[in-house]
Amino acid sequence: MKRVLVLAAMTLGACEAPSEPRDAGADAPFASTTYYGEVRPILATHCEGCHVEGGIAPIPLDSYAAALPLAGRIAEVTRARTMPPFLADNEGGCNTYRDARWLSETEIATLESWARGGALEGDPGTPPPEPRELPHLHGDVRTLDIGVAYTPSTERPDDYRCFLVEPPATEDLYYVTGFDVHPGNARIAHHVIVFHPANDEAIAEARALEAMDETPGYECFGAAGVRAAAVAAWAPGGGATFFPDGTGVQLRGGRPLIVQMHYNTLASDGAPDRTRVDLEVATAGVSPGRFLPLADLALTLPARMEEVGWETTLRVADYTMVRTPFRVRGVFPHMHTLGRSLEIEVERADGSRSCLVDVPRWDFDWQMLYFYEGEGIEVRPDEPITIRCTYDTRTRDMETRWGEGTQDEMCVAGLFVTL
Repeated sequence: MKRVLVLAAMTLGACEAPSEPRDAGADAPFASTTYYGEVRPILATHCEGCHVEGGIAPIPLDSYAAALPLAGRIAEVTRARTMPPFLADNEGGCNTYRDARWLSETEIATLESWARGGALEGDPGTPPPEPRELPHLHGDVRTLDIGVAYTPSTERPDDYRCFLVEPPATEDLYYVTGFDVHPGNARIAHHVIVFHPANDEAIAEARALEAMDETPGYECFGAAGVRAAAVAAWAPGGGATFFPDGTGVQLRGGRPLIVQMHYNTLASDGAPDRTRVDLEVATAGVSPGRFLPLADLALTLPARMEEVGWETTLRVADYTMVRTPFRVRGVFPHMHTLGRSLEIEVERADGSRSCLVDVPRWDFDWQMLYFYEGEGIEVRPDEPITIRCTYDTRTRDMETRWGEGTQDEMCVAGLFVTL
C-alpha cells in the first residue's frame, strides 16, 4: 500500500453567469428564448422532482412566476453543475452513467440564454411537456419500514438517524436487484442509505446503540456506526433504481438491515417521517454482485489548509479472497463534509490507466450509486487501484483523522463488481 500526502493552495474562480436577468434589449440574440417555449421542458425533466411545492427543495420551479426571479441563479448553478445534483463527471472522459442527472451543454446554454435575454415568458398556451415517467419496481418486492413515525430534531439543520429494520427475507440467500424509497415526509428526507450488517456482532452493536438512545433508532453520521456494507443509496428526484441487468447484491436471509436517514430540517413543518424502502428481490437467476471496499484507515489531514490531498493505492488481491478478474459495474464514493473531490483509477500492466470515477465537486448531502452505461470495466485483482481525495480543512483547528464521527473524515469507495 502506498500513501502520499499532498498539500497545495487553490484559488476558487468566480462564476461568470449573471445573477439577475438582463433587459431583453441589452442582449438581443438571446431574446427569442422563453420560459414556455424552451425552459419549462428542461425544468420539468431535470428539476421538478425536487423543486415543487412540498418537495425537499425549498424553492419551487414549476411555474413561470416562481422561476422568473431565479433566472440568473438557475443559469449560474447549472453552468457550475452544482444543480441538478449529480456528482460524478458524465462528460465521457471518465465513463458515462445510467440515469445521469446531467444537463447537456445545449440545455445549459438555453438556460443562460433565457436569463441573459430578460427571462421572457413566452406563450402560456404552449402545451405542457409530457410528464416524466419514473421507473418502478416489479416482480417480488419486499418492504423495509423504519417502524416508527420519527420527528427529527430541529436543534440543528441535519439529523442523521439509523433504524434497525426487520429482515425482508427468510431465505438463506437472496439478491436485491432494485430499490425504491418512499419518504413519509418529503420535505425533510434528504437521503437514505440501506446497510447490510457484516455479522452477528455488528447486529448486536447496532441493537446496543439503539437501546442506549432515548429516541427511536440511534444517531449515526458517516455510515451505519457498525461494520456494514451499503446495499442502496437514494437521493430525492428519481424513481426506482436497478442494479445492472441480470445482477444483484447477495444478502443473507434472516439478517436485519439498517436504514440510515438524513433529515434536513431547515424546511421542516414539524410533521414526522416514516420512510419505507421497497426492495426488488430474487432468489435465483441472478449474477451475484458485491461491493469491494477501497479505504485507508490511516487517513490523517492537517488543519487550516485550503486544499489537502490524500492518495492510497491498493490491490484487491492483497485484502480480499478475489483471485480472478472482475468487472466493475458501478461505484459508490464516500467522504464526509470536508471532502472536495474524489477520483479512482486503475494502472494497467502496460502503464496505461483506466478511470473508474471522477467526482470533481463532492457534496456530502448528495450521496449516490453510479452505474456505468454498458458492460463495465474489467480489472485484475493484482492491478493497482488508486483512490485520490482532496479536502478543505480551513474550519478545523486540529488534525482530522479517519472515523465515523461528524468531526472525522473518510476517503473510501465501494466498487460494485461481478466476478
